Amino acid sequence: MTSLSEAIESWKKILGEQYVLTDPSKIAPYHNNVSALTRKAPAVLRPNSTQQVRDIVRVANQFKTPLYPVGCGKNLGLGSQLPVRDGTSIVDLSRMNRILEVNAEQHYAVVEPGVSQGQLYDHLLNNQIPLRLNVTGCGREASVIGNVLERGIGYFSTRADSLSGMEVVLGNGEIIRTGFGHYPNCKTVHTYRYGIGPDLNGLFSQGNFGIVTSAGVDLMPKKGTHMTIIASLRREEDLSKFIDTLADLRRSGVIQAVVHVGNKHRTEITLAPLVCAELEKNGINTDLRRKTLELLASENFGPWSAIIGLFGPRRQMSALRRETWQRLRPFARIVFLNDTLLNIASQLLDLAAFIPFFSRKRTILNAVKPLYGLSKGIPTDAAMNSLYWPVGERPPDKKFDADQTPCGMLYCLPMMPLSGKVAKETMDATDRISAKHGFNHCTTLNMLDHKTLEAVISLPFDRRNSGQTQAAHRCLDETLRYYIDAGYPPYRVGIQSMSAVIDEKDSFWQTVRSLKNAMDPNHIIAPGRYNLA
Repeated sequence: MTSLSEAIESWKKILGEQYVLTDPSKIAPYHNNVSALTRKAPAVLRPNSTQQVRDIVRVANQFKTPLYPVGCGKNLGLGSQLPVRDGTSIVDLSRMNRILEVNAEQHYAVVEPGVSQGQLYDHLLNNQIPLRLNVTGCGREASVIGNVLERGIGYFSTRADSLSGMEVVLGNGEIIRTGFGHYPNCKTVHTYRYGIGPDLNGLFSQGNFGIVTSAGVDLMPKKGTHMTIIASLRREEDLSKFIDTLADLRRSGVIQAVVHVGNKHRTEITLAPLVCAELEKNGINTDLRRKTLELLASENFGPWSAIIGLFGPRRQMSALRRETWQRLRPFARIVFLNDTLLNIASQLLDLAAFIPFFSRKRTILNAVKPLYGLSKGIPTDAAMNSLYWPVGERPPDKKFDADQTPCGMLYCLPMMPLSGKVAKETMDATDRISAKHGFNHCTTLNMLDHKTLEAVISLPFDRRNSGQTQAAHRCLDETLRYYIDAGYPPYRVGIQSMSAVIDEKDSFWQTVRSLKNAMDPNHIIAPGRYNLA
């Protein structure tokens, strides 16, 4: 404690007292989390520059005091801002929120870890830069760098390889720049990420060797035309054929973006709060929850629904649309959306809204609009409403901070081969495990490319109910163990599940520890996170 007290005094001299939080009431918001996990951080440090981060690390080494860096702290369902271990001070990088460069010609931006995807989108829009970010559904406030370092999945592709030219403060206090970034005046730092020699970029993806203080992130040009397809499966037993058909469309090049296939429970908790808000706008103020569920039931959403983005030159779009429709129509209901169709439908439904049938359709359409924007690269908080619906809480009008509410959520994120048979077998098993513990799992199967299927299995619960909270954690543990034993380990885990994926006897993790010893000999940075002790 003496060493910690001395470290805190040194940090105050570096950052200023207002940016070193030690009062329990000020640290409490960092401790609160939708995963209902308990950790104790003695301090929160809020640097504003790479030099301040380096000075923080220097002091941490001097007094052997561990640190846990977070970008915007939105690792929801996996621990949020909490460190893996007690006694670790949190380094909140949200003040480092500068967009350092946007190169419209070469399609990249250079940003600090506190830059959110909403902030970057607004910058591109306000400056009329014809580029877009590979956004995720995790809200406008999610850190771009933080999510990519956790290998988050975007709406267009995986994000793991989208960073270049990282600036990193290592655990030993040294600053390194990856790729060509360590060559003065190099003009290709962010156009050829690998540089010369070993590629070190991958070390900092789910690595606890240092603190990334800036990096280049790939952007995509806005070109061609866009259409979103919503395909709703009619029968649960056709899931295997549904996945295999989508896989064939991806492998043949008809589909070139990530396909999101959500089960009925995922559809409900995603759409219900948006529908509820629309009903309220229309003057319905009583018994909203029941009326929302009745409206959704009347739409007869299938057991699984796929959201598919099609992109290409205008002259090719009709052929892509036709091929998708012909392949999926035997077992799915299909709706096509683009900007023109959406605007026409909105106008017609507004005119006919006095008829109950068309009023329901207008409500659904308005609820879907923000989610439709994700497939165009527009970040939104709309999907974050799903955290509030299961516990009967009203989402906030503006800023989302589910960690400070009774909302509970846990995630299991296995990777599987792109196979209809595997999808059906694993979902049947997930159904059984969830039912055993009293839950309806909300799952999205993300078709990442032509060979990989990611499952996003979420378990919503009410943190005010201790029995339900404990059951959710037992359910997560059993689900995670099932997937590991079945040969489909997760690509990402919560802070409480590190021991489930790390084995002391595994030479892989022994090598990772050796790298840790070289770059962070005092094990200052995020001890216990994706690494052996």
